[in-house]
Amino acid sequence: MSDVDLIWQYLRARFRVPPNSEDGMTTTEVAVITFLLVGAAILVLGIIVAAAKGNADNIPNPQQPS
Repeated sequence: MSDVDLIWQYLRARFRVPPNSEDGMTTTEVAVITFLLVGAAILVLGIIVAAAKGNADNIPNPQQPS
């Protein structure tokens, strides 16, 4: 078990939080987090597509021998 898991378990036991409790998460917070993650995914996809297009545009055209 890692140190992070031990700290997490200690804090949950200290503040008496049930293991599967979601009391602190509201629907608005979940929606905002989801919105930010989707936005980040779209941004990363755009960067990947732009890089792939740039690499595809730089492929040289082969010339026939004369």
